[in-house]
Amino acid sequence: MTNEQRRTRLEELPWTAPDETTGAREALTREQIVEAAIRLVDAEGLATLSMRRLGSELGAGATSLYWHVKNKHQLEDLMLDALIGEVADDIRPADGWRDSLAEVARALRRVLVRHRHVAPLLGERPTMGPHALDAADRVMGILRGAGFDDRTTSLASGALINYASGFALFESRLPGGARDAAEAKAMADAVMAYFRGLPPERYPNLLAVAGVAIDEDEQFDYGLQRLLDGFDADLARGGSESASRTGMAPAEDAEGDAPAERSERPAGPNAMLLR
Repeated sequence: MTNEQRRTRLEELPWTAPDETTGAREALTREQIVEAAIRLVDAEGLATLSMRRLGSELGAGATSLYWHVKNKHQLEDLMLDALIGEVADDIRPADGWRDSLAEVARALRRVLVRHRHVAPLLGERPTMGPHALDAADRVMGILRGAGFDDRTTSLASGALINYASGFALFESRLPGGARDAAEAKAMADAVMAYFRGLPPERYPNLLAVAGVAIDEDEQFDYGLQRLLDGFDADLARGGSESASRTGMAPAEDAEGDAPAERSERPAGPNAMLLR
């Protein structure tokens, strides 16, 4: 992404635009529009979302939506930030930094899978809204409060969010909900049938492991706990895994040429989508 594209994205962000709510605009609110957009995408998929279609769902013309939302990109930003706000509401109480971070990761996974058709926006739009900033501050506060230094806090918070959201995005491709239980079972049966047809002399390890039954919850928690183990090890070393790397020269490239200039970005998980 070029610097010009990054600037354009930031200029389009809806939380920097005035929220006009007078006169004829009072018939709808921005919150109602966003909630309706999420309901529409949950039911029918992201490809169905358009300002015209959304206006029809709300019993209003598309033109009236533009009093509150500049364009479809802004609407997607607002939808994504609303989902992150839902994550905050979904976090269960926990004691200690490790359990608190685990609950953040689990809540993020639950919400993204629940809104599986909206979730792909996480990889397409910048997460710079007020709910996203609150969430980032909350995660970083847990880490800093536990004794992690600021650099490791940035690295660890990004790693946690990347893991949970990445897992959920892959999981969201699978059938979800009770109505899809039969489809999910049929898919699992088809995968196992495919594995059973593979030549064992070529894939002995894959076929041995494929027979072990593991569900998505167990897979997620295994990776999450190993990630937290790494954070714990950093804390035991004084709160920073990366301190010893500070001041190291960038590595040379494969041809032995001078190192390429590193691209800096703001710290934290909410900046990771502005690359």
